[in-house]
Amino acid sequence: MTMGTTVDTAFRAIAKRCRGLVRAVALAIISVGASSTNAADAPARAMQALQDDELAAVRGADGIAFNLSNFSLFSNLDNPLSLTYLSPNGSSLTLSGLDLSRTDDADQFADPYQLTLRARPGLPDVIAIDFPRNAAGNQKWALTADFAHCDAVTAGACTGTNFLGGTMQVVGLTMKGGGLYVSPPLLANTEGIAFGLGTQLDIGSLAIYSRGRGADGVIDQSDALAITGIHLADASTGGAWMLADLDNHPGLLNAATDTTGSSYLHLQVGWPTTAAAVPAASLRIDNITFTTAGLNGAPPTVTNLGSASIASMQINYIDIKFRAGQ
Repeated sequence: MTMGTTVDTAFRAIAKRCRGLVRAVALAIISVGASSTNAADAPARAMQALQDDELAAVRGADGIAFNLSNFSLFSNLDNPLSLTYLSPNGSSLTLSGLDLSRTDDADQFADPYQLTLRARPGLPDVIAIDFPRNAAGNQKWALTADFAHCDAVTAGACTGTNFLGGTMQVVGLTMKGGGLYVSPPLLANTEGIAFGLGTQLDIGSLAIYSRGRGADGVIDQSDALAITGIHLADASTGGAWMLADLDNHPGLLNAATDTTGSSYLHLQVGWPTTAAAVPAASLRIDNITFTTAGLNGAPPTVTNLGSASIASMQINYIDIKFRAGQ
């Protein structure tokens, strides 16, 4: 028997079984229909096709919930993950050895991110990403990266002076509430993305280690600037502070070209559009310390600057232009 005949025979057998199954299902439907017909008071039960206008009116009001449980991104010591910006003048800025991770709640899906589409009467709809409430601070981020600057790059390699800036490490970063909200901008003749952004931010420590990491990945902490206990919140409520509010104090991200033909990436937080006051934030830092390595085996010198705080601060307007090579 040839292969073609075998395949044809198999298909015929499958088709025969499918016809039998279809007949059985059809008989079951006829039987149920007959039973319903015999009962005068039994309502007809059947799936009804929706018209186009009815289908268009169907909306998912609850949106989508998602989380980043067990998230981690670690560099390989032999081939670390790096991000490099190469400017037109031949210099570069590199972040290398990137490590990023997050701890989770005991119940990984009890406090997720929420993605929804919200309507605004008379205004464009909003894509809203509400951050986890994270009231207990169990969702904590950690980031480590080395940074360097080279003043001359040739064929992808640093041929000039390569300044090694050391290692930056952020530990215990928590975001509580708030979110990111995006929509088309309302400014006339303006393209881009309008946004609102806010959260309550707590950071266990932010440190710069000027001697960086060794070949084994261990950070040399003999020279360091450490800022511990950073707390940013709304000055009035103690909750999420809105750096930009989509309705009253929107941000804008777009690409633009000036009158000279030079293009740039534009980040802006516009002036308030209503008489309402711009939200104020409070900033508190528990401790700032400098550590300097000792000479000839002497112990390091630690200079403690103590704490610092700002009771109330406001950002009314931001206008930043990122230009290549400048």
